[in-house]
Parts: sequence; C-alpha cells; structure tokens
Amino acid sequence: MKSFFHKPHPLLAPYIQGFVHVCIGPEKELATQDIDLFPVGYGLLSFIFNSTFNLFNTTLNKSYSSRFNFSGQLDHYHQLKGSCWSVAYVLFKPFGAYRLLGVPQYLLKNESINMHDIMGNSINEVYAKIEDHAHHPQEAIKILEQWLLSQLDRNSKIDINRISFACNQVINKKGNLLIGELNKMCCMSKSSMEQYFRDHVGISPKVYSRIIRFNEAKKVLKDAADKNWIEIVENYGYYDQAHFIHEFKHFFGYSPSQVHLSYQNLADHISSIKDL
Repeated sequence: MKSFFHKPHPLLAPYIQGFVHVCIGPEKELATQDIDLFPVGYGLLSFIFNSTFNLFNTTLNKSYSSRFNFSGQLDHYHQLKGSCWSVAYVLFKPFGAYRLLGVPQYLLKNESINMHDIMGNSINEVYAKIEDHAHHPQEAIKILEQWLLSQLDRNSKIDINRISFACNQVINKKGNLLIGELNKMCCMSKSSMEQYFRDHVGISPKVYSRIIRFNEAKKVLKDAADKNWIEIVENYGYYDQAHFIHEFKHFFGYSPSQVHLSYQNLADHISSIKDL
C-alpha cells in the first residue's frame, strides 16, 4: 500500500481526524486480493478514484459499485475482496459524521452507502469536481475539505458537546469504563445515553467501549515482544483469557496468536499513516 495523510482544517478538527489517500494493490493491475476490516470506533467517507474496480464484502455477501460512499460504524470483523484501487478517505471522529452529514448514524451501521442516497442531488457538484481531479488526489482532498466546511455551516444547529464528552471519557479510560459510571460522569440517564450514542455514534455505549478496549489491547499485543496474556486480560478488564480471545476474534477475525495472519488490514495501515 501507498498513502499520505492530510490534517483537517482547524474548523473541522473537532469532528474529523484527517484525510488519507491509499493506493491498494499493484499499480495498473486488477488482481483481486483480500482486505481485512475491523471496528475502529468511527465512520469513514471514501472516494474511489478508479473508474473501474471490483469490491465485494464476503461477510455480508454484498457487492459495491458506487465510487463515493459513507461507511458507518462496524461492530464486528468484515472481509472485502477487491481489485487495485486508489481511494481518498475522510476519517471522522466518533460523532463527527453526525455533526457534518446530519444523518442518524444507527441507520448506517455495518453499511457502505452511496453518498447520493444520503445527500441527494446536492452531492452531484462535489462529486464531479473530485472526479475531475482523480489523477491528483491531494487536490481532490482539498475539494472534499471545502465541501465539509460548507456542511459545517449547514448543520450548525447540531450540538454534539455531550456525546463528545462521553466519547472522550471512554477513550481516556481505554474502553475500561462501566456504563453506569459514564452516565454519572455525563449527568445522563441510561436511556438518554443510549439514544445519544445510537443517533450520534451509531452503536451503543457498551459496544463503543468494547471496540475502544479491543483496539487498545490490540496495540499492546502488536507492539509487545513478549505477550503477557494475563497482564493484558487484567489491565483491560476482560473476565479471563477465554473472554479476551472471543472478543478479539469477534472484532479482528483472527485469534490473538494469529494476528500476523491478517493479510492486508486497511484499518491498521490507515492508523499507522495517521500517527506519523
């Protein structure tokens, strides 16, 4: 894979982590390959620059033909099969897609939806501009950024302060936070917290916490030369080693000891570029 990372405009920074361009597979070839996906706790907006491509979700038994899509929160492992393609991604924050697109996020969970179906004909102009710059990804990303800045104004009445605070508490505790404690910290009832997460994030606070915890534990597992299973289980609040392995396989598709078998993990690759 080849890629570069573009930091968001300061006005977008509260809602977007950044923009990434990724080239997947050998250039000028259409050989099909496997792409592993795992939940990361946020949604993605993508534009595929190739006019010809193949993309099939083997987990959902579903083909995709649209070049401009929004992918909502995943709550389990997915595997794609696809040909070589060049893609620009917008990496939202957990609540950022709701703030900028104005669409309840539970409607988009585990889905990749054509942006025209979400935004209607209003998306046609930006689509055409990006398509005109298909051979210049950095320029195309600037067009995407300008469009998202306009969305910021259009959806200015959407308030995400409470859900932003809640998500940050979960992240700060690395997902190891009781939901009852989170409700108290945010001065919200259980039902209100559930509704906020459902609409703004797309998944329940419990599932979101599990995903954050899994990603934190995976980082330790990936970086540690000697894997201390007991320490990981205890530090991240898993009941026992069997519980940890079950959670890991549910989200990552492989057991912890098989983490190296992930053929081409897009989320890992994007994360490594983002952190540079």
